[in-house]
Amino acid sequence: MKKLFVLGMAALLLVAFSVPAMADVKIGGIIFTDFYYIDRNKDNMFNPQRGQNSYSNTAIQVPNITRLYGRWTNEDNVGMYIEFGLGQGGGGIDASSSDDQNSATVRHAYGWWDVNPMFQIMAGHSTTPFSPLNPNQLLGTRSGSVNIIGVGYGDYYAGRFAQVRGTFKFGKVAKLEIALVDPNGAQSAGGQFYPTPYSANNTVIPRIDISVPLYLGPVHLYPGFLWQRRGVDIAAGSTVDDNITTWIGTIGGKFGMGPFAVSGEFNYGENWGNTRGLAGYSMPARMSSASLKSNNDINNAETWSWWVDLSYKFGPVAPSFIFGMMDTKNKVSGTDVGIQSQSMMYGISVPIDLAKGFRIRPEIMWYDDGKLKTDDLGDENLGKYLIAGVQFQITF
Repeated sequence: MKKLFVLGMAALLLVAFSVPAMADVKIGGIIFTDFYYIDRNKDNMFNPQRGQNSYSNTAIQVPNITRLYGRWTNEDNVGMYIEFGLGQGGGGIDASSSDDQNSATVRHAYGWWDVNPMFQIMAGHSTTPFSPLNPNQLLGTRSGSVNIIGVGYGDYYAGRFAQVRGTFKFGKVAKLEIALVDPNGAQSAGGQFYPTPYSANNTVIPRIDISVPLYLGPVHLYPGFLWQRRGVDIAAGSTVDDNITTWIGTIGGKFGMGPFAVSGEFNYGENWGNTRGLAGYSMPARMSSASLKSNNDINNAETWSWWVDLSYKFGPVAPSFIFGMMDTKNKVSGTDVGIQSQSMMYGISVPIDLAKGFRIRPEIMWYDDGKLKTDDLGDENLGKYLIAGVQFQITF
């Protein structure tokens, strides 16, 4: 990781000091520091003392949403963007340095060519155009339950992956974005609670992410669709084609008038966990992969999620009131026993600009992991928890 960081810094400096005079270069960065208190009740699924005692702790962390970036463009409408994430990666509050505590990771590495005012081609590693909006929840990336932008509790993040994308612009009113995304791998957080027991991945067609942003005055809408088919070898006895299809439909929007703004998003689909992305660590996210029925036919996991963010700006202060939910229905793999789980979040995040480049964000959020409901076997309480604290953000 240190070698990667050194190479990345060298690349950014090379771009900054060796480009032609006609090129435009920008280098910048953001440092995030989380300072928070977390309290989990004794039933919470993330509590290391679950079923015995409640759990509470205080943490001061530099999560790897901290970043350094460089952007370059030339006179032929060609450009590139490189961004490295720095700081603490995966793991929980008690993770040691061997658990990726301090690292450098590639967040973005892509280039583009604006062929004409109506068409752009992009290639590289970046976010996909699908489900582009996120709530203003930023505290607790390394809490042990991946509390960032509300994933697992209402938000679905389609991820940053290698892709080739075409963007068609229709004046100032609409765009059509189509990305062919690397289809290999599965959900990046949470694992698979009831994974589909397949032994091979024969995916030929790339994942397809489509978005059609619409800009209607103060109203911006973001309808989109994600599709991927994974060819697999299922256990002997399956009576269906050995394919697992992931699809998700999304509709997001935001509206602003004066100091008031509202944004939100709704996602619905099947087998989210069988494609790459960040759906979170909550139980609905963990059980969002396809399972097998008792006759070895594929059972599609059905998932929906939504979130709403209401904000009002008072000078340098802009509080956001955040609500969200996520729900998944599935079957215990190898049986016809139905299972369902629903999670929820609500709270407030308050970014405050104290000086140019210096922002603090007090935030308090409540997370409810709900119950794991199993047909004829009763419900299992997965508990609740609270994260409260402040995030420091320094930008240059």
